[in-house]
Formats: sequence, structure tokens, C-alpha cells
Amino acid sequence: MENYKEKVNTLLLVCTLVATVTFAASSTVPEGYNSSNIDLGIATMLRNKGFHMFVFCDSIAMYSSIIAAVALIWAQLGDLTLVIVALKLAMPLLGVALSMMSMAFMAGLFLTASKLPWLSTVVLEMGITFLAMLSAILIPLCIPYTPSNRIYRYISYYPFYLVILATGS
Repeated sequence: MENYKEKVNTLLLVCTLVATVTFAASSTVPEGYNSSNIDLGIATMLRNKGFHMFVFCDSIAMYSSIIAAVALIWAQLGDLTLVIVALKLAMPLLGVALSMMSMAFMAGLFLTASKLPWLSTVVLEMGITFLAMLSAILIPLCIPYTPSNRIYRYISYYPFYLVILATGS
């Protein structure tokens, strides 16, 4: 039970940090707000598709992390069955929250660099590359158990191994 308690506390901390960051990002949107009398307080990039992506990804990250945090708070009650169910629910939601937070960051950076097409393209290419790497690492973690199927083990092992090789660790 002690092992589960540490896992729950660590995941709860990560969920709380993701919720905090996504909340801050929603308050400080890319390119800021209009200050004219007509559109006072409206985001300046409201009609931009990149801004729509930022808002969707930030919202999904926020809500996923909040649901995961609430599930993990329930896991604090000490019932082993409840802890296992909460972990099975929270891990995939936290994976979604981390992925969406990364995509929101990419969309916000893309918006701020949109005046230079080459820079915004580089931002998108880097973001897509790192999201693929993040997915390769997160997908095996979000699946609650590792089946004895040999093919699945190879599929989940080699992307993680390639990411480690690519980073030079």
C-alpha cells in the first residue's frame, strides 16, 4: 500500500502542476487582449485557427488534469481497490493532459512567430517531432498493465529505447 501511496502523491503533484500551468496559459493568451472600447478584453487572435487550437488544447489539458486530480484525491482514502481504479483512470488522463499542454504550447509559440513563416514552420516541425517522442514514452505508461504478448512488448520497448538513444542519455 505504501508503494501506491507514493505513486498517487507523485501523480497528484503532476496533475496539480499541469492544471496550474494551463490555467495560467488561459489567462495570458498569445498576443494578448484588445484594449479598444469596442472589443475590450477580447483576445486579439480570436479569429485565428492557431488560436482555436491553443484554446482547445489548453481546455482539454486543464479538464483532464482536474479529473485526474480528483480521482487521485479519492485514492487518498486508503482503500486498495479504490487506489487501483483511480490510478487506471488518472494515468491515461494525465497522459492526455501532458500531450494537450504540449500542443497548446506549440500553438501559442506558432502564433507568436507567425509573422516569420520559416520560424513558424520550424516551431511546428519541432513540436510534432517532440509530440511523437512524448507519445512513444507516454502510451506504454498509460496502459495499466503489460500483457505477456511479445509483439506488444517490442512495440512499447523500442520507441522508448530510440528516444533514449536520440537524447544521448
